[in-house]
Amino acid sequence: MDELQITGDLRDSGCHSWAPTDLDRAPASARVDDLSELVPGRQGRGVLFSWLVREAHPVSGVSWACLESTDGSFAASLELGDLEAAVVVHADADGPLVQARGGPFRLFIPGASDACGNIKHLGRIALGHGPERDTRPPADERNC
Repeated sequence: MDELQITGDLRDSGCHSWAPTDLDRAPASARVDDLSELVPGRQGRGVLFSWLVREAHPVSGVSWACLESTDGSFAASLELGDLEAAVVVHADADGPLVQARGGPFRLFIPGASDACGNIKHLGRIALGHGPERDTRPPADERNC
C-alpha cells in the first residue's frame, strides 16, 4: 500500500504515515473535495497540507518542509508559510490517484508562481528548521 511519510523534527505523539484511505477520513475542515475550486483546470480531492503538518506534531520552531518524490529523484525545500494553501491530492473521480496522474499523492500550491513546487509522486515530507535537499533548477532557469 502506498503511504505518505512525514519525518524530521517531530514529536512521537504525531501521525507520521498516511494512506489514501486515512486522508479520506480527515475532518471536513481539512478536506478539499474539489481541487478545481482552488486550482482551476485541475481535478481531484485531497487534504490541506497545513492539516497534515499539524497532525504530525512538529517540534517548536519548525519552519521548512522538504518535499520528495517517492523515488527520491525530485526534492523541493519550501518554507511552511509558502505552503499554507497547499493541497495534497490523493484521489480523483476514478478513485485513488494513479501514477500516470502524479499519484499516489500530488502536491498543489494554489496561486504559486513556481510550478516546480507542484510535486508529482509525493512520497515523503521532512519537516525541519531550515532548507534541506532541493533538486529544482535555479529559479531563473525553471520551466516546470
